[in-house]
Amino acid sequence: MRVIRWGVVGCGEIVRRRVGPALKSLPGCEIAGVARRDPERLESCCEKMQVERGFTDWRDLVRDDAIDAVYIATPVRTHCDQLLAALEHGKHVLCEKPLGMNAGECRKMWAASQNSAGTLGVAYYRHYYPAVLRIKEIMASGEIGDTIRAWAETSETFLPSADHPRRWILDKSQAGGGSLMDFGCHRIEVMLHLLGKEIAAGGVCGKVYGDHDVEDSATVAIQFASGANGVVTATRGGTVERDVVCIQGTHGVVQVDNLNGGWLTVTGETGTRQETRPCHANPHLPLIEDFCDAIREKRPPDVDAETGWRVQRIIDAVYRNRSFINGEAQ
Repeated sequence: MRVIRWGVVGCGEIVRRRVGPALKSLPGCEIAGVARRDPERLESCCEKMQVERGFTDWRDLVRDDAIDAVYIATPVRTHCDQLLAALEHGKHVLCEKPLGMNAGECRKMWAASQNSAGTLGVAYYRHYYPAVLRIKEIMASGEIGDTIRAWAETSETFLPSADHPRRWILDKSQAGGGSLMDFGCHRIEVMLHLLGKEIAAGGVCGKVYGDHDVEDSATVAIQFASGANGVVTATRGGTVERDVVCIQGTHGVVQVDNLNGGWLTVTGETGTRQETRPCHANPHLPLIEDFCDAIREKRPPDVDAETGWRVQRIIDAVYRNRSFINGEAQ
């Protein structure tokens, strides 16, 4: 098996807890370098991840011939420059979500990947959740009939303090938006995965907390080519966390009350049953495994650059408080 030598740009919590361990555990993968601006934090990161080579400038990492693939785990504002540079140097790139600050950036990165030897993927890891894949199987089997509507409701209580390392997620200039860009985007991707091509979208945002410049809540409406419609709500703040996905068909309903937990309830013409499809202990591992397989098999990953753009143009429509229909802004 060909060994893929990875360089990691950024060394935050997601890298330390998930990306690093996944790369260490997957056969045929090794971490060949890590980039972080602060020398002391870089040294600490390399020590914890047991990586010999550290770079204080990400540009040196992406042009290093000893690196085949780059994982980008930095604030959204930096994704486009880092990703384009990596592709220019022939690297494969797996980028944290969302892909870019807006659909225009995403389109630019997608186009660059089509003219590069590198493979480009986006870290929408819930795409690979066993519960999501099981819902797709149930829908395809016809058990719940044709899909009429779908909805996903997610809420997180986490509000980073002013001195928290992840405070940037509440800064529009760094993150591009709030709850929708941070975690609502995951559920939009799940909707696209389950229901297929979108033809129209729009929505509204709300803001209650006064110490940042991004939305606390958002409601997204999506029309699909099949005739079904979907709704995604994403809320930050409050005291209750929820993560529900539900598909309503002409002959039944399938619902997951906790997407991370993977407990499904299926109600059809023959009654109700429950199934359990928990996610992997490291949810990033199936994502990275598919990306490595895509490199070796010379195919697009399951979550590709086009998917990143599709998610982002829906988010853009919500932020503009305008809709698009068949790809055209209204």
